[in-house]
Amino acid sequence: MKSLRNPRIATCALVFLLSASLLSTFGQVREERQTPHFLIRYSTSGADAVPASYVRLVEESLEDAYEMFIQAGFECFEPSILVDILHLPVGELGTESLIEDGSGSWTPLIEIASPSVMSAAIGSFYTSVSFEDLVRSTCAHEIFHVLQDYADCTGSGDMSEIAWVEAHATAVQEFVVPTANDYLEPALEFLLAPDGVAFFHRSYDAGIYWVYVLDNYGIQILRDIMIASATYEGWHALDHAFSGYGTSFFETWLDFALALATGEVPDAKILSTLVPQVAGSDWWTRNRDPARIPALTYQQTWTGEPLTVHEVTAQNESTYAPYLSDDALGAPLRVAHSYGIDFLEILNPETMGMILAFTGNPETVFGVGVAEQRGGDWSYAAMSETHPHVIASGAEIVRLVVTRTESGTGTYSFSIRPSESSGE
Repeated sequence: MKSLRNPRIATCALVFLLSASLLSTFGQVREERQTPHFLIRYSTSGADAVPASYVRLVEESLEDAYEMFIQAGFECFEPSILVDILHLPVGELGTESLIEDGSGSWTPLIEIASPSVMSAAIGSFYTSVSFEDLVRSTCAHEIFHVLQDYADCTGSGDMSEIAWVEAHATAVQEFVVPTANDYLEPALEFLLAPDGVAFFHRSYDAGIYWVYVLDNYGIQILRDIMIASATYEGWHALDHAFSGYGTSFFETWLDFALALATGEVPDAKILSTLVPQVAGSDWWTRNRDPARIPALTYQQTWTGEPLTVHEVTAQNESTYAPYLSDDALGAPLRVAHSYGIDFLEILNPETMGMILAFTGNPETVFGVGVAEQRGGDWSYAAMSETHPHVIASGAEIVRLVVTRTESGTGTYSFSIRPSESSGE
């Protein structure tokens, strides 16, 4: 399902859907359009009448996405896949489900929202997307759910994993329609509260990570995860798939966090303009500066004196209202949820050298990264949990990234002291 908020868990145990499959309802004239892989049904009269131009746009969008996925090695149900163009509830752009055909077999049914619902959605977005791109993106999203259900029903994948059912379908929107960028809309829930919930409980908002993965490893990684999920669960499935690329899920997750911290993820320039800062009770206005994305947990200007970084000093300042809250100001630093991320920033106006040391809960497996900005350019690397990290003089800004796996409390702190090059 492609919607603004609602989660979806795909399984083969779906109920009968009857009303959407009727060709004539309450006097409306319903027509069909057969394409190589889809049977598209729509109204030509009444309040739900669909213009012929919109039907052609849906047809082209479906076929183009289908061909891209098949060429990438995904498998699908035999044609024709049923598609209904309907006046769905506002905020719901598309759905996908399975119906039984009467013989015990399952047939996918896609529903695509009418033009008026698509237009209304665009008006509520923080991101800028054209009407045509939104339709194409929605069609790609729903077709990917068909591929997921096919894998589930044939035993070649397990799509009960909430962590990637909607997240993968959201990410492939960017693969099929790279100009749409509408995957950024649900990503705001993650970007404004990156430690608000465990990764394996995220849904649409995790799509931004998978866009990063696709950008680095290609669409085939999602097929490999499908296959791995038939045998393994959760991060074990991800590790099994990533091992074929010489890495692991946690390594790519830390790389992603560092890329976020330094503005090197896809569409980073767009991220910096998405959400304005809080200004009383006023609603969105372009006269306000954008809120920081991703949100910081800690920010401090370093004076050269030894410093202990141990409590929350910063929070998101966005008018957007995420459903997930941050730790309160003054609370001990911790990564509260598995694969949550804390972003910390040390401003260094005198560009002095420093030595960083990390101390973390011994029962927690952390991932720590450090980024340095010099002359506007960023460099970054993973940081050892057990050995101090030396930053030579010249860095204007230092950003620290802290994430974790499942066990432990996630509490941590840093110490900062001048390096020898700074006159220690």
